Amino acid sequence: PPQRPLRATGAMLLRALPFVVVLFLFFPRLEGRFWSLPDDSRAISGLDEEMSPGDLSELTLADTVAFRVRFDGPLPPPVQRYWRGPVLSDFDGFTWRRPAFATVPNSGVQLGGRGYDYTVTLEPHRRDWLFALDLPATWQDRSVRREPDLMLAAPRPVGSVYSYRVRSYPQFRVTGALPFTMRRLNLRLPAGRNPRAAALAARMRAGAGSDERFIAAVLAMFRDQQFFYTLEPPRLDRDSVDDFLFNTRRGFCGHFASAFTDLARAAGVPARVVTGYQ
Repeated sequence: PPQRPLRATGAMLLRALPFVVVLFLFFPRLEGRFWSLPDDSRAISGLDEEMSPGDLSELTLADTVAFRVRFDGPLPPPVQRYWRGPVLSDFDGFTWRRPAFATVPNSGVQLGGRGYDYTVTLEPHRRDWLFALDLPATWQDRSVRREPDLMLAAPRPVGSVYSYRVRSYPQFRVTGALPFTMRRLNLRLPAGRNPRAAALAARMRAGAGSDERFIAAVLAMFRDQQFFYTLEPPRLDRDSVDDFLFNTRRGFCGHFASAFTDLARAAGVPARVVTGYQ
């Protein structure tokens, strides 16, 4: 009879009702319509192993704590409070990535000035990078290592609150010649990408006469010409550096770091993107 399936369906709905109430009250719900697609053009400030500034049209500043630091003595001056994070060397013309393989380390590091002792309490971030004041010289945990790109790394991804002690020297210089593998990695640019930036770098390097004067000229270009810092930049085309330098000229730190590093490489100056917190 037709009433039998209706009664069975009604009984199943009644049995499921308590579970529906529990799910509604105690489990988080997605914002908006469940069939809507995420908006990839918006992001929250923070660090990752990839950086594609051309993808973003809105960056929200996060107030989440990344880590806390307790110094044993006086704090270093603000200009020296840079905490190195992931170093991005691979570039496909649009996205910067942390390299998949380790490079040969430099021959040595010359430390100068005053050293600072401190304890970092790091919040879990499911990555192996550890934040340290540039440049970490010694640390207590023997399982921690300093990568060839001078970033501290844990033996495994940090999945819980982790404390470690470090001694750093903000005034330092790397000694010896840049290893061949690292030089090749930090000069590599994808063929046929961002051609206008490459031509600009060649003209500026020829007019500068030296690497030092070329770098100063690029920094002066960003400072003196009509470039603007904004957290709501326009999205960029496939050749993101060209689009930023010659069209939009608006962006946040990732846009300027990407353009600067691309120009340096195009001029024959090894360069990479060093992310971190100031």
